[in-house]
Amino acid sequence: MVVRFWGVRGSIPSPPKSSELQEKLLRILEISQGIDLSTSEKRKKFLESIEEKYTTFLGGNTPCVELQSESTRLIFDMGSGLRDLGREIMHTHGGRDIELHMFVGHTHWDHIQGFPFFIPAYSPKTTINFYHRHPELKSRLEGQQQFQYFPVSLDIMLSKRIYNELTEGQVLQISDLTVRNIELNHPGKAYGYRVEKDGKSFVYASDSEYSNLPSERIKKYIEFYQGADVLIFDAPYSFSEEIEKINWGHSSAIIGTDLAVEAKVKKLVLFHHAPENDDEEVNRLLNTALNYKNRNYPDSELNIILAREGSDIII
Repeated sequence: MVVRFWGVRGSIPSPPKSSELQEKLLRILEISQGIDLSTSEKRKKFLESIEEKYTTFLGGNTPCVELQSESTRLIFDMGSGLRDLGREIMHTHGGRDIELHMFVGHTHWDHIQGFPFFIPAYSPKTTINFYHRHPELKSRLEGQQQFQYFPVSLDIMLSKRIYNELTEGQVLQISDLTVRNIELNHPGKAYGYRVEKDGKSFVYASDSEYSNLPSERIKKYIEFYQGADVLIFDAPYSFSEEIEKINWGHSSAIIGTDLAVEAKVKKLVLFHHAPENDDEEVNRLLNTALNYKNRNYPDSELNIILAREGSDIII
């Protein structure tokens, strides 16, 4: 299984500012002092040698994560990152029949706003299987494409769209993938998904809060995340922000670390970066989580990383 990130921000698209680029360039210039950069090959080698955080951006698109297993393609959420994924699909599969499996975490705008710009949805050769737990999913998608808000209505899209409403605890089989769902703790309700294949597992759990939950419910999440090779976790807040923003429906890297260690997760991926946090601040949150893990769980082998647009994880 291969996981690719197309959108990693929460709430609203937040492209990087010119000032952020300048800060990265200044840092690169500082690091380059005394290094021979006289040829193109040496300059390229130098850039490859320094930390990725100085040479790339985390990305500004809202949530969209793709999982591929051979010819099967699962997509988790339809934020603005879905537009670029659609372009990639048409570039590699244009002219052929396309079948997609779209898992909807919830229908807040940042998680569905990419669908009107999803080019495969306009092709009669595309079949989109929606999987969700919102009874009104079709009407919600129609709502954001009313003429007052968008010039093209949902019914003009030529793709075949199948709406599969899931139930709690349902086990779904798609090709050789087994998918389960769980209700998360978020205003308006959100849902997470666990995908398993050949003893490997992937969990997508964006938009959830764990503060002040009863121990029975926390235990339920730990069981759902248990042993996951990859856990994509909602972590836009610092720990202090999480305490201040009770009932906002989001979490922090600190809580994610606690849950991941308890569940014996192998890789924790911090996701849904806050739009007000630039890359430097998001990296600070990562470093805080790493220091927290090293102090409190020195024997844990948990790997903690940031979700970054365009990056892949092989499971």
